[in-house]
Amino acid sequence: MKLRIKAAAALLAILIIMPVLFGCGGKVRGIDGIAWTEYDELIDSIKAESDGAVREEMMHRAEDMLMGTECVTPLFGYRDAYLQKPTLTGVYQTHYGAKYFMYANSGSNVISAYLGTEPDSVDPALASTTVALTIVENTFSGLYSHAADGSIVPALAESYEVSRDGLTYKFTLREGLLWSDGSALGASDFIFSWRRAADTSTGSPYKYLFDIIARDEDGKLDLTADESNTVLTVKLADPCGYFTELCAFPAFYPVNEMCVESAEGYMDIYDNIIDPDAWTLRSNYVVSGAFSFSGTADGKHIYKKNENFYDAGKMTADTFEVVLGDNADDAYALYQSGAVAYLGLIPSALHDELSRSEDYRVDDVNGIYYLSYNFNCSAFRNMEAANASKLRRAISLFIDRENITSSITRNGERMSNSIVPDGITGVNGKYRVNTAEHTYPASDENGYFSSSTEKNREEAREIIKELGMDEDGDGMLDRAYRFTLLYLTTNSATDIAVAQAVQQDLAELGVMVRVSAVKANVFEAEARIYNYDIIARGDVSYYDDAQSVLERWTTGADGNYARLGSVVVDEDENAY
Repeated sequence: MKLRIKAAAALLAILIIMPVLFGCGGKVRGIDGIAWTEYDELIDSIKAESDGAVREEMMHRAEDMLMGTECVTPLFGYRDAYLQKPTLTGVYQTHYGAKYFMYANSGSNVISAYLGTEPDSVDPALASTTVALTIVENTFSGLYSHAADGSIVPALAESYEVSRDGLTYKFTLREGLLWSDGSALGASDFIFSWRRAADTSTGSPYKYLFDIIARDEDGKLDLTADESNTVLTVKLADPCGYFTELCAFPAFYPVNEMCVESAEGYMDIYDNIIDPDAWTLRSNYVVSGAFSFSGTADGKHIYKKNENFYDAGKMTADTFEVVLGDNADDAYALYQSGAVAYLGLIPSALHDELSRSEDYRVDDVNGIYYLSYNFNCSAFRNMEAANASKLRRAISLFIDRENITSSITRNGERMSNSIVPDGITGVNGKYRVNTAEHTYPASDENGYFSSSTEKNREEAREIIKELGMDEDGDGMLDRAYRFTLLYLTTNSATDIAVAQAVQQDLAELGVMVRVSAVKANVFEAEARIYNYDIIARGDVSYYDDAQSVLERWTTGADGNYARLGSVVVDEDENAY
């Protein structure tokens, strides 16, 4: 696995194996013996590798393979723009965009914030949007947490010991930990919670993160608590240098077993889970963090200081008021009136004006907004796989990212030329840099294509000419080769605007785009059944490592929206 190759050579090798990886239309064609299992095995090897430099080299190989499929089209990196009153201080965020309000100071005992759209869930195992993760971070706590400087610091854990082989962690919890209802919080709560999150029936999007933990004879995560219930012992499948960082991510926060399992609608009479989120609908659901939910009033969700929070002594606010919604104009009116001191939803029409005010703030987030092609969609089925890959690249290159970031997002985002966020750290600083062992194809920009729309479009036109799809040389697909792509996105104003920009761009190439902009719950349902040719997604790195992104594209992974590794069969068999 210590193979050292230049990116150009790697991409050439990938093109050679494309026919097997991405054969579309009828039976799989191409060279026998090579499949997406090579990527799967590489990711497994990365997880097991303890040498940081070797891991990084291997991750670059995986990145080359993934980007070489041309099924993944990064558009721009995330930046979080918001308004914050000068009187509100001490708010900070994680690298995945969640905000910490519990240590903030507003000059009073109340912190008020308009966070944005309704969260998908406030269950630590299920919450996936930035708003949801922000609420979870302020209501739950884990073994570790994030400090304002981004470092990982002890939270419910007091300390830990790790065995010489790196496979056994022993976490000693703080003394006297309590849930918000006053009941004792101990190591057994982590065992219940982690096994629950790793259980398929829970439906956690973070289930795969727990694969790093070994399984016992019963197939459960290998976790034990000592007699005092204050020491949690974790057995890992492989050494994991970022394990404590995982423990600072919400999916690893404990939930109260009694509160969860006794909730109406959670289980049926046969102990089958019906609604894993049912317990959070209780008005007094039990938490371990700084604030606990106490109800709603005047359109605000009211959270009260949890006096049993281990760090309650450092809090200055007694109340955290949260406003949720997707009407940016109404949100701004609340901010102007002083009803909220934080505004996470800035009206697009006022963005340029407000960006010059002293209240305007922007934070970088380790996340990417990208498009993913369903490689098995009908648009590419009658093409040789290598040609289909080239055509996907031409389509991707034709998108004007400069226009999207300057006229739609307008938070100072940079266009992205890799699925791995630019801010991810590596062994010697940034991961996204050229090294002696690895050089990016667009070496001067540390990525896979240029930031220049003009240069990218020139390459796109050369590709369709090379493919014989532009015989008249007008820079567009000839009529015989034109087709339509179904583009799935949510119905947020920004997502729709991005979709329309892509639609206009690709029309110039001769590719028609039919936009399906749907509500978030419908979007997730459509995504699960792959009802799209292109899907627009936004993902963040759950921990500060390129693996956090790359492991989502293994065969069968929930984040593998390109369906890489899927078995291709005859179309008339109606199955994959």
